[in-house]
Amino acid sequence: MDADLPPLTEALVQDVIYAWCSSAKHEITVPNCGAVWGPEADVVSVTRARLGHEFEIKVSRSDWLSELRQIRGDRRCAKWYRAHTLTNAKEEAKKTAGLAAKGSNCCGLVPPSYFWLVTAPGIVRDDELPAYAGLMEVVPYRHGIHQAHGYRVTETRPAPRLHRVKLLDNQLMAMARGVTLRYWQQRRKAA
Repeated sequence: MDADLPPLTEALVQDVIYAWCSSAKHEITVPNCGAVWGPEADVVSVTRARLGHEFEIKVSRSDWLSELRQIRGDRRCAKWYRAHTLTNAKEEAKKTAGLAAKGSNCCGLVPPSYFWLVTAPGIVRDDELPAYAGLMEVVPYRHGIHQAHGYRVTETRPAPRLHRVKLLDNQLMAMARGVTLRYWQQRRKAA
């Protein structure tokens, strides 16, 4: 990366993702959002059509390799279950939407329609990228829209659409609660 640019951190990459989502006209974009798809996501966004995007940020090769071991491993951990859900997103979405349509109170969560890994260039190799994931790389960029802090994202591999089921109301409310909580926490800190 350019020496005069700030180093990539998760927070900086979240800003760059927000710039991309904003230029793509996503309606809602929230960093560090839990409860929408289970474990806390680095960034989630929702399009006008209520299709969800989840962004997983990896700023180092070692961080990515650790995640890769978990999702490909035989030990059933949270990352493994998440990868399994994304691999079977179409079936999971139909099942959950069907339960919700029947008025079930115990329905699960509709998985994101798109899942992205967002990294610096060269962190993820082609043969390591799961079939359910798209890849964005954060690169220096001096001019134009959808950039932040001198960086922008480029779509190295587009994320495949995993399903066409819209996010459920309870998932949108989880996002709204997260934003509301963060707002009031910031306001208390400023007072």
